[in-house]
Amino acid sequence: MGLWWVRSDPCGLFSASFTILLILFAEYVVVAILLLPWYGMSWHVVFYSILSILSMVSHSRAQFTDPGAVPRSAIPTIAPQAPVEVPPGQVPPPAPLGPRVCRKCKTVKPNKAHHCSSCGRCIVRMDHHCPWVNNCVAIFNQKYFILFLFYTAACCLYSGTLLVARFISCTNHLRQCTVGGIHAALAIICFVEALVFGLFVIIMMFDQFSAIFDNTPGIDAMQNRHGIKRGKYESLRDVFGEAFSWRWFFPLDLTPKMRLDFEAEVQREMDMGLIDEQHPPHVTSNHSSPHHHSNHSIGGNDHTNGHHTVSQPLLSNDKVL
Repeated sequence: MGLWWVRSDPCGLFSASFTILLILFAEYVVVAILLLPWYGMSWHVVFYSILSILSMVSHSRAQFTDPGAVPRSAIPTIAPQAPVEVPPGQVPPPAPLGPRVCRKCKTVKPNKAHHCSSCGRCIVRMDHHCPWVNNCVAIFNQKYFILFLFYTAACCLYSGTLLVARFISCTNHLRQCTVGGIHAALAIICFVEALVFGLFVIIMMFDQFSAIFDNTPGIDAMQNRHGIKRGKYESLRDVFGEAFSWRWFFPLDLTPKMRLDFEAEVQREMDMGLIDEQHPPHVTSNHSSPHHHSNHSIGGNDHTNGHHTVSQPLLSNDKVL
């Protein structure tokens, strides 16, 4: 995959950059102002720094990973037909079945995809577009987004606890307190950041887990479209791309399963008469009449009025800048 970077949203660019600055600011205050003068080079410094690094890496991967955009080459073989005018009193003929096509980006639109105006693409299993990572949260980067929320929440809880402990220590031993002046002001700002930012990411994290356990992305829930109920572990395994292991806790590369899930979503629409412009699939039919080639329904199931077979998968290797 090429580099994915949404640059059309100034608010998203600012919010994503500001998020990283907040994490770096907290790292400076907690380590340089709070921990080193208080404990010296202790395990607290190492542990908090690791949490901050994992938070920033997860954020970067959520921002610069293609969330699951439908390939630009996934276009229908036959243009949508214009509506047929029917005289009054007559029953209109059934609408021709076929793949869903996005009216904006003109590509195939899988059943679990939504068009994002900020990204300018249809995104498979889109949950929402998050300005704090300046990207959609969807099939390929939802794991990274959850890890960002988790490690950021851990940083906020840890830094908030350390700041409260240091405040109590300074209250009991005022003459021994080394935090004062501008450093005290920065510590107070960091505590407010930990409180506000921590509460926000914890709420977002629980919202994400709720959507995953309900098998209903956020945008689908807003449209009152609910997924099929299934086990919580199965839903989590789909998001993280593999069975539970230590890899769940680190922003590592995508697993083959996640690639296959994405290909299956796109291929399901391709099997209804879609092609890759550069690699046309071989299509066969059990009818000789040409008009049967467009009679398909969403889901890729065979029908008695026509059976099509697509011989090639379509992968997303688009570079979006």
